[in-house]
Amino acid sequence: MHRSTSSHLLLFLFLLFSGMLSAQEPEAPKVDTSDASSAFIKSGNIKCDSALVHEKNKDMKGANKFYQDAVKDYKKAVKTASTYQANYRLGIVQAKLKDHKNAVASFEKALALDPEKGDAYRERGLSQLALGKDTLAMNDFNKAIDKNYDDADAFFQRALMKEKGRSLQAVFDDYGRAIEIRPGFEKAFVQRGKLYYNVKKDYVLALADFNKAIELDPEDNEVYFWRGKTNFSGGNFKAADKDLSRYIDYETTNVEAYITRGAARLNTNNNADAVKDFDEVIKLDPKNVVAYTNRGIAKGAMKDFGGALADLDMAIKLKFDYSSAYINRAAIKLASGDKKGACKDLEKADGLNNEKAYDLIQKYCNEGRK
Repeated sequence: MHRSTSSHLLLFLFLLFSGMLSAQEPEAPKVDTSDASSAFIKSGNIKCDSALVHEKNKDMKGANKFYQDAVKDYKKAVKTASTYQANYRLGIVQAKLKDHKNAVASFEKALALDPEKGDAYRERGLSQLALGKDTLAMNDFNKAIDKNYDDADAFFQRALMKEKGRSLQAVFDDYGRAIEIRPGFEKAFVQRGKLYYNVKKDYVLALADFNKAIELDPEDNEVYFWRGKTNFSGGNFKAADKDLSRYIDYETTNVEAYITRGAARLNTNNNADAVKDFDEVIKLDPKNVVAYTNRGIAKGAMKDFGGALADLDMAIKLKFDYSSAYINRAAIKLASGDKKGACKDLEKADGLNNEKAYDLIQKYCNEGRK
């Protein structure tokens, strides 16, 4: 009896002791997922930095390889801990790879985690824009600005979109705010300069913006093109020649650049070089009426009347109602002694409502008609 009781007691104590062991068994160690996610994000950031180096060297194949590797890292970060930053960075690189549909989805996940951060609204807006969803893009740029009134990029993007509308002052206001926030915002100076040039025809303010843009980035070749056009429109033909020459050294197929530089050279009596510019235009665009007309003017100034008439004849053949060609052909005919032919061309130009034609007819063609 005693032995049996002792056996039951030992069994009871054994079971109790086992239960205590079970209760005190340590839990599996916890993994700090936020630290792991941060490590993946850091790895992706490093790969993005490498991609930017390839982009700068115009090696997009190399850049895309690093971006693709970065996407893998950011996806691991999201899987480990789906934070705002992990989803945001994933969206940025997806957009870099032009995977805008998935980029939008990533930015939406980021905003679901933290709807107060404007960066994801701005970047989602850019991807919406790339997908052709202009209204959604504008909504996102507005939200980005609502969340952060110091977001220069959001103001810049909103200004670009507003250029399609009618509120010109609102566009200038947004570019101005972008520049106020970031005084070194070269692209904002360029875009505002284009507006001053194209819309307001204010060549002084346009020139000031292009000068500032070149000061900020002397390697942005496009700005030399725009400053060259502005200098030409403002009557500074030598400066226009210099800027457009700088541009053409890097971009050899821009027809407008050659035409504008050729016109600048005509205005400084550099007719031989003007002819060369119009030669280049005709090689690039064999039916360019302005190039034939201007080359005819340049040849006429060099007293190559036969070559001038041939060019102006071609201009009229290409565009029979181009009154400027008739006016200039009349001038060549007068210079070469063909007054009758000149007056016939002037009458044709007058019939096309050329403002100069009537006065020239009165001066050269109405003698003895009264």
